[in-house]
Amino acid sequence: MLPEPIQAALIEIARKFDSERISYRIGGSAMLAMSGIDVPIGDIDLVVDATSREAVDRVLADRDVEEPDSSGPWRSDWFVRTSWPTDSGTVNIDVIGGLALVIDERVAIFPFGSGQRVDLGGVEISVGSLAHWYHLYRVHDPGKAALIAGRLSDKAIMGAATELGIGDVFSPTLIVRIGNSARADWIERDMSDQVQNSIIEVASPSEQAFDEPGSEIIDLALLDETLEYIRPALQADGGDLVLLGTTGGKVTLQMVGACGGCPLSTMTLTAGIERILQDRVPGVTEVVAL
Repeated sequence: MLPEPIQAALIEIARKFDSERISYRIGGSAMLAMSGIDVPIGDIDLVVDATSREAVDRVLADRDVEEPDSSGPWRSDWFVRTSWPTDSGTVNIDVIGGLALVIDERVAIFPFGSGQRVDLGGVEISVGSLAHWYHLYRVHDPGKAALIAGRLSDKAIMGAATELGIGDVFSPTLIVRIGNSARADWIERDMSDQVQNSIIEVASPSEQAFDEPGSEIIDLALLDETLEYIRPALQADGGDLVLLGTTGGKVTLQMVGACGGCPLSTMTLTAGIERILQDRVPGVTEVVAL
């Protein structure tokens, strides 16, 4: 559910943009919320076609507008910021003309062909692609990237990387994980030889060892959620982790990819991952790396 001022502003803006035939997508936290992800919303990010500046200026003609400098991993042809008063409060609005992500020394332009239409108060709102925004958030806000990744398959994330023009240098995990949707045909089609050579086959199901159902002292759903929170930080450095099992309060993980060959992996587990799991998951007493 969107806060009332956000919803009111979105409906009014969508009507005005549609009347001016402005192609747009809702991005940022509002996009996440409209996709069913529970996040606080500070403002509305509107990504528009870079050629629509004059039409946007007409919509915002009676508003105070500033043009802040772009920052972070994204770039745009132009960027304006304003506020939008509604009966239930004022909402800050960012309008981004031609969003692009600078990643892996490449400029990945966000396409307008992907996304969805969501009915909001009888008005259809154009919402951006979660898979595309995953790639922005994985270098800008790993916590939100983890929330998005929990909704998508590796194949969807890899497909978005290909659409953004970074598919040959990006693998979502650099590994083939247990039970994921990876298939040899799209790995071979969408990944460069260099990336394919970095994929590591890990942990067949027979190597997993969990407590008997009903005897667990660790909430496995909460454990999985916390590991997903940790995972983007490892992936950003070309590594990942695989949950191999739980025995009592002990959690067994395998560090893979760049992390698997790193002599600091054990230190990382002890100083970082173990502390996070103990803080967030009741019952965790120890983390062991294989």
